[in-house]
Amino acid sequence: MKSKKSKISLPIGRAGLMAFQINVLRDECCVAAEKLLREKTLNEAELEECARLDDALAEAQRVLKSAVSRIAYSRLVRRSQKK
Repeated sequence: MKSKKSKISLPIGRAGLMAFQINVLRDECCVAAEKLLREKTLNEAELEECARLDDALAEAQRVLKSAVSRIAYSRLVRRSQKK
């Protein structure tokens, strides 16, 4: 008799989508930086904040994409071993 375990689903697809959305936010940081650079008086503090935000988003995106990739790969390996 087979055990009736409920299959628990991780939100891999949504996490991948979030990584894409982080990229959109990074694009918005670039647009904001371009606008700041076009102003007559350069606000270096705001430009620095924009750069720090972009750096933080880049790191978050890297970590998230890496985790999603590792999990997806391990799932593929497990499934191919079952066959």
